[in-house]
Amino acid sequence: MLDLVFIERRSNYQLEEALVQGFQTPEEYQTYKELKEHYEEVTGNYSFSIRELTSQLEIALQNHRSVDFEEHEKEEYLDLVQKLEEFDYSLTTHYRQLID
Repeated sequence: MLDLVFIERRSNYQLEEALVQGFQTPEEYQTYKELKEHYEEVTGNYSFSIRELTSQLEIALQNHRSVDFEEHEKEEYLDLVQKLEEFDYSLTTHYRQLID
């Protein structure tokens, strides 16, 4: 049990570090995604996926403060909201209202 806790903390640290440093190559991003998927599978903690999705949505909303989304953009962002629904329904409702 102690080993599992250590692995979870180490993986969490590695994921946080990767996000702070950013990704210079597609390979670095792929490594991050694989570690994130493994972490989520082992821990059931989807906070990194939630953070990715909400960050993308927040950027989109900031870029469109006084401008409506074009139809293709709206569809793209609603797809992100749909993915978010797997993890946090309350956030889904919030972002769907902001985009519609």
